[in-house]
Parts: sequence; C-alpha cells; structure tokens
Amino acid sequence: MISTSNLSVLDLLRRRIADLSRELAERDSVLHERTRHLRVAQSLAHLGSWDWEIESGEVRCSKELYRIFGRDPGLHHMTFEIFVSAPVPGDHDRVVAAINDALGGKAPYDVEYRIVRPNGDVRTIHCCGEVLRDDSGKPCRMSGSVLDITERKRTEAMLRSSQEKLRQALQASGIGLWDWNTETNDVVLSEEWKRQLGYEETELSDTFETWVTLLHPDDHSRAIAYMGEYARERQGEYRQEFRLRHKDGTYRWIEARASFVTETDGSQIRLLGSHTDITERKRMEEAVCESEDRYRTLVELSPSGVFVFSEGRTVYANHTGAILMGANDPKEILDRPMFDFIHPDYHDEVRENVKRLLTGNVSVHSAERIYVKMDGTSVPVQVEAARIMWNGRPAILVLFSDITDRQRAEDELRRSHTFLRQVIDADPNFIFAKDREGRFTMANKAVADCYGTTVENLIGQSDADFNPNWEEVEFSRQTDLQVMNSLQDYFMAEEKITDWSGKTRWLQSVKRPIVDTHGRAHMVLGAATDITERKQMEEMLVRREEDLSTALRERERISQDLHDGILQSLYAVGLSLVACKPSIMQQPEHIAEKLITTLDQAIGQLNHVMGELRNFITGLESHLVQGGDFPTALRTMIHSMCAANSAKCRVRVDDAAGSHISTEQAVHVVNIAREALSNALRHSHATRITLSLRQYIGSVCLAITDNGIGFSPSSVRGVGRGLANMAERAQKIGGSFIVRSEPHKGTRIVLDLPKCPNGNTH
Repeated sequence: MISTSNLSVLDLLRRRIADLSRELAERDSVLHERTRHLRVAQSLAHLGSWDWEIESGEVRCSKELYRIFGRDPGLHHMTFEIFVSAPVPGDHDRVVAAINDALGGKAPYDVEYRIVRPNGDVRTIHCCGEVLRDDSGKPCRMSGSVLDITERKRTEAMLRSSQEKLRQALQASGIGLWDWNTETNDVVLSEEWKRQLGYEETELSDTFETWVTLLHPDDHSRAIAYMGEYARERQGEYRQEFRLRHKDGTYRWIEARASFVTETDGSQIRLLGSHTDITERKRMEEAVCESEDRYRTLVELSPSGVFVFSEGRTVYANHTGAILMGANDPKEILDRPMFDFIHPDYHDEVRENVKRLLTGNVSVHSAERIYVKMDGTSVPVQVEAARIMWNGRPAILVLFSDITDRQRAEDELRRSHTFLRQVIDADPNFIFAKDREGRFTMANKAVADCYGTTVENLIGQSDADFNPNWEEVEFSRQTDLQVMNSLQDYFMAEEKITDWSGKTRWLQSVKRPIVDTHGRAHMVLGAATDITERKQMEEMLVRREEDLSTALRERERISQDLHDGILQSLYAVGLSLVACKPSIMQQPEHIAEKLITTLDQAIGQLNHVMGELRNFITGLESHLVQGGDFPTALRTMIHSMCAANSAKCRVRVDDAAGSHISTEQAVHVVNIAREALSNALRHSHATRITLSLRQYIGSVCLAITDNGIGFSPSSVRGVGRGLANMAERAQKIGGSFIVRSEPHKGTRIVLDLPKCPNGNTH
C-alpha cells in the first residue's frame, strides 16, 4: 500500500514536472520567438551564420546564408566544398589561405571576397569566423557569420567615384576649399587650394597663419580686417578679392567666398569657403578697361561724328559730331530728338530703317543722307548705323561724315570720266581692256563698231561672242595670257580680225599688262590702229612698183637701143657734116661762108638733139639736170612715198653733196633710194625710217636705216630682184653697196660713192 507520505511526494513531483513542462514550453516559445527575431534580423541585415563540424565536414547554415549564396535550403544542403567553391576564381586561393591561417592559429578568420551564385550573379561578402579546439588544441569546430556587403560596396564605389569626380571637377575648375573653425582656429586647406599657388599638399601647413603670410602687403590689413569683421557680425555674404603669393614669387588674384555651417547642435562655428583664381579675369578686366579707354579716346578723337540715340533722343555725341552739326559743345546736342538732325525728306525712310535695326532684321545700315545743322543749313553725310545696348536699353549708334568734298570730287570724277569716255570714243583707234577670262572690262566705240554692237553690250563679253573666226579669237586669247603671265608688253605689227560684217580688217596692236596692288597681272590693256587702208595701199604700191620695174627695164632696153642705134647714127651724121667742111671751103668765099654758117647751125642743132637724147636715156628731165637740183628731187620722191604711211620717216640730205654727184649717178642714187625705201615701207613693219645723204672727205654716202623686223641677208638670196638691182646700180656708178641686217634688229643699207671732180657733174 502507498502511504500518505508517499502520495504527497508524488503529487509534489507531478506538480514539479508540470511546472517544469510549463517553464520549458515558455522557454521554447521565447527561444522560438528569439530565433524568429534572429532570422528576421539576419534577413534585414543580410547577415548569415554558419557552423562547420571539421571532423564530419557537416555545415549548418542559417536561411539568410542560403539566400546570400543564392541557394534553396530545401533543395541544396550546404557543404564545405560548396562553401569554398563559391568565390570567384580570383578570390578562391585567398579565401582558402585565410581558412588555413585561422585553423593554424596564425590569424583570425576575417576576409572580404566575391562569390558567384548559381544564376551567375556576383555578390561581395564579409566573412568572419572563430575556431574551437579540443583539449589537445586540435581544431574541432569553426563558426562564423557572412555579411552581404554588395550594396555597401556599390555605394562605396559610387561614393569614391563621386568624390573623385568632385575632386577632378574642383581641380578642373580651379576651386580650392578651406574650413576654418572660429573657436579653435583650426584650419583645413584642400589640395587644390595649395595647388593654385604652386605648392604640393605637404609643402603648406593647414593653419590660419599660412593664409596670412601669403597675403600681398597691399591687401594684408584689408583682407584680415574683413575676415575678422565677418566672423563677428556674420551678416550678408562673405566675399572678397585679394592677392596671394605663388611659389614662383608672383602674386595671384583670388576670389574668396564662404558661409557658416550649421552643426547638429545648431551652432555655427565653422566657416566653409572656396578660393577661385581670378588672375586671368583680372587681366582681362584690365585689358577691357584699357580697351574701353582707347575706344573712348578714339571715339572722341574720331574724324567722324558719333551719335547714340535711345528712345528717339540723343544720349551721346562726340566733339566731332557736335562741330559737324554746328554746336560748340556736345552738351548742346544731348536730349534733342533724333529727327531734328535729319532732313524731312528722309524721315519716313529713317523710321523704317530704325525699326529694322531695333528688331534685329538688319545688323548694320549704311546710306547717304542730308543732315540739318543747328543753324538750319543742310549738309550731305555718309551714315553708318547699328543697334547697341545703352544703359541696358536698345539704342542706335550712328557714325556720320561730311561728304561735301567727296561728292564734289565724285562729280568732278564723273565729269572727267565722261570727258575721257568721249575722248576714247572719238579716237578711231581701238582701245580696250580684258580680264583673265577674256571678257571686255573696257572698250571704246571703235571696238564696239567693229563688232557691230554698243559699248554697254560689249562689256562682260568676249571676242568669241562676236568674231566667228576661231583662229583669230584663239590667237588674241593666247597673246592676252602671254602678256599677263610674262608682265611684258607685246607688239604686233599686223593682226587680222573679222568684223561684224565678215570683212577682214588689219590692225597694228600693242598690249600691256595691268597689275594689282600685289604685282599680279589681272587684266590686259590694248591699243590698236586700223591699218587696213595702209595694207591696201601697200598692195597697190607693190603692184605699181612691179609695173614701174617693168617700165624701167623696158626704158633701159630702149635707152640702150637709143644709145647704141640712134645716138650713134646721129653722131655719124655729125661726123659726116663736119667732113663736108673741106669741100665747102673749095667754093667761092661768099658761097662757102654762107654754107659754113648753115652747116654750123645744123651741127649745133644736132648736138642739142644728142644732149636731149642723153638726158632721156639717163631718165632725168632736162630742167632737173640743167638746174642740178638733185637734193630737191630726192626729198620730193621720199615725201611722195612716205606721205600715206604710218611710219615716221626722217630725211637728212646735205645739199652740198649733190654737187659731187654726176647726172648719171644721181639717177641711180634716186633709184637705189626708192628701192630701199620701198622695201622698208612694205616689208620691215618699221615705225621709224631714217634716210641720209652726206659728203665725207673723199665720198658721198647714202644711208637708209629702219627699226623693223630685219632679216638675214643670206636667207633672201634668189628671192626677188630688189637687192640685186640696187647692187648692180651701185656697181654701174662705181660705188660700194653694203646691207647690214639681223632678225628683230632692223636693217641698214649704205651706198658709198666716190666724189666726182667739181665741174664734171653733167
């Protein structure tokens, strides 16, 4: 049987067990709640825990660790092999080495590395662990935690990037930062603050005295006083400019700005500021001030009047403008309406132009106007107007100049131009100018008439637009370019062109380059003389000379026949008459005397006839031979040949030389002179011919010289009879005949004739 005491103990045990059960349940509930809180905390903190049984290799992990490693705890069981294979290849060896160092007791296990989840995501974790050892010191267990710091690392990287960008931006912008604690006097100077002055970060100490010692002596007291006053008053904006000494000894202008920083407790003891190097800006400001001073001086000293009109009234006038408008002082001009100075005829036009300037439709307006002076008189002006800002308002800047003298000069120039146009249009010669493209830039009426058009229609056109002969156009074009490229004049003795009617015309032309200010030829100036009639006269002269040569040859033949036949017969008759005298003397005296008288008269008449016949044979008329006026005959012949020719012919004849030339020689001298002169006029293209007849000690010299194209004497042998005839004539009268000529160097013909004794010239 169970005793009462035993029952009491049993009840007590039951109650104790029940209490223990309740206490255990409460503890389990608390543990479960704490475990849940731990899981939530780990999840929120991205912190996982692990426990590694080294001997068995079993790893127990929290759910958060599974999530960090990207694995499902229901599908995958975390093993040590999975744990050490998760790091990226670059971090794997470092992680294994850290575990081994912890197991060996060399260092605690604390390492950051990157892992790769099964889906390829890369996460950065911070892993810490503690090694538990048995009584012998052998590692038996290792526990630790894993913190996912991926977002923190990203934030840190972004922060580093942002800080680097801020640093680069501050460096690029040249802004130095400083931080001054007004209570402790501690100062922090940024790296860029020191770099502005050429120092490395370690070369300047972060103290208030550093700033003070670097101040320019002229700015020292002012800058420190301003800093102290602002620190006490703390009102408005801290902003001042001063100069700090650079490491190279120069001073840099600095603009300092700052404001107080409100601390967490609401106090304001730190003044945070910036330094900006404004040296270049200061230099620019000084340059601008100098430029403004120069501009103001230039405006005041400008020979042009300068007005500024704002809202229709005068707000500025320089001294020149006041004088041009008849005022003694610019103040007399100020505040007057703009239209007081403009002639009423231009008011509407000026209003429209001002409107266009103010609205920006045009930037600059230029025109000629009539301005009205203070006394009411008018003056012509050249106006340049533009839109500007004056005291923050749109205004019109006007520059104007008195153009009375210019207009007078332009009128005179127009009259002169009209006169010159009339002169060149009245000139029968061709006058023209052409550009490098062959277009006419100037031409007179003669050129236009040749092409059957007007001067106005000819300008801007080329020869090809009027002349159908392509060879002539191309030749003219090539000579134009030759003149412009060589910068040399070009003379053409003969140039053929076809006029508007298809008729051929001959010109003698000169072309000259027209150069610009750089010495480059950009046009060609030409002048040409129409020698068509001269060419026709030369052709007629050639034909006449041919006819004359034929007649002379016929005359020589007739002269020879007369000399050898009739003259000899007459001489024989004379001899027969003389032979009759002895027979007559045998007659009675009175009969013989009468017959002798009659016979002498017959003989005298016969001698006269023979003399006339000799004169005919030599080709000279009786009065020329008898009078001995050979120089006059020579001059007359030269004048008749050169009268219709453009070449200038100079004649130098020594009258005394004619007394040393016989009648026969005179005929040949005239013929030689005629032949030489004809050749020069017809073939040499000479512009100057000189013929001289002079006497020397033992001879008389005839010389014909021209500045024509010349020739090679050896090249004309067998061509024509001109030179041969002259040489034959010279030989007949006992003279020496010389021809000197070279291509492009003219020709000189010389006849050297021995003098005849005085009294033997007939």
